Amino acid sequence: MFAKLLLLACFAMGAYQDLRSLRVSNWLTLGGALAAGLWLCASGHSLTGYPPAVVLIGLALALALSVPGYLLSRLGAADVKALAALALASDPRTVLYTLALASVFCVVAMFASKLLIDSDKLPANCQSQLARLQPSKFKSFPFVFALFVGLLATLSFIR
Repeated sequence: MFAKLLLLACFAMGAYQDLRSLRVSNWLTLGGALAAGLWLCASGHSLTGYPPAVVLIGLALALALSVPGYLLSRLGAADVKALAALALASDPRTVLYTLALASVFCVVAMFASKLLIDSDKLPANCQSQLARLQPSKFKSFPFVFALFVGLLATLSFIR
C-alpha cells in the first residue's frame, strides 16, 4: 500500500508541474526512475512486488508505446521518462492500464475544454486555464497530468 501511495505522490508532483508550466523536472522523472531501478536491484522486486523479468517487460512496453510518440513530437521527453519510471516501479498491466486510461482522459478533457471555453458562463481565468487543454500543433497537452489520472484510476479500480 505504501508503494502505491509513493507512486501516486510522485505522479501528483509531476502532474502539478506539468499543469503549471507544461514542464516536468528531470529530478522528478529521472530521479523516480533511478530510485525505482535501485530498489529493483537492491530488493530483487519492483516497488509493487514484481520480479525483474516482469518489470523489464513493462519497461519494454512503456518505451515501445511512448518513444514513437516522442519521435513524432506528440509526447514530450518527460512523458516518456515518467512512463519508464512507472514501468520500473510496477508491472506491465499497470503501465498498459495507466496509458490507456490517460489517453481516454486526454480525449475527454480536450472535448470538454472545447465545449466549456465556448460557453460564456465561465470566468475569463477559468477559460484561459482550459485553453491549455485544447489540442494545438504549437503546444503539448499536459500528459503527465493525464498519466496521474490514469494511474489513480488504475490503482483505485483495477486492482
